[in-house]
Amino acid sequence: MFFSRFTIVPVSALLCAVFLLGQSSAQAATARQPGIPNPEAVATDAQVNYCFARGRGLNPERLPPAYLVLRLRVTVEYHNLASRPLILPWEHERSIFTALKPGQLKLFKDGFGLFDGLPKAMDHLPPEVSPGNPIDPKNDDFVVIPASGTRPLVEQITLPVARKGVFKKYPDLRGHRLYVQLKFAHRDLTPILQAHLSDEWSRFGVPWTGTLATNTILVDVPPAPQAAPCQDDYTPAHPVVGADDKK
Repeated sequence: MFFSRFTIVPVSALLCAVFLLGQSSAQAATARQPGIPNPEAVATDAQVNYCFARGRGLNPERLPPAYLVLRLRVTVEYHNLASRPLILPWEHERSIFTALKPGQLKLFKDGFGLFDGLPKAMDHLPPEVSPGNPIDPKNDDFVVIPASGTRPLVEQITLPVARKGVFKKYPDLRGHRLYVQLKFAHRDLTPILQAHLSDEWSRFGVPWTGTLATNTILVDVPPAPQAAPCQDDYTPAHPVVGADDKK
């Protein structure tokens, strides 16, 4: 999952520095097909933005004060290391792991997690997916990553920087280095469906499901980040780092 080389793009002192560290994502992947190399999930670019968020409710007068958040827009490249194309169920559960020092990262949970988790394993194809072709007609259920090719995935995450919760304690990130890692658990296929698709879609590739983890992203949070009110149509304004990491 992680790579030993990284490239840092110079940024303003007002921006946080994001570094893409290297390790092999295959170490954090769970393979479901014996003999098929796991793909790698590599965070290749991150953009940062600070803003003040407000809670949502029916009575604006009773809402708590706005609080500072860090928003990251992360580009993740899925690298297929296999000699054949991989067919992935694209529906996935994203988990965020954070820490304030090197070592073990902890799962970040915001809210009560009432709607967390993926649906049960797929036991039949959705109606928009052709039994004879995983991507024609075009759909959001499956993607094909060519042999030795890549597939980009863009994730936007929001983390509280300075927030006092009633039911949850959030660490104050100001002036600290934050370690962030993303994990993606792709929806399972039942053994019967997977065996069926392996035969029917053999000319397009090999079905793959499992869990992948990205390299660790390091964010140096300023002691006093410049921020404006958050916008729902968030588009980060500052490119922070570009990496040309290779295995």
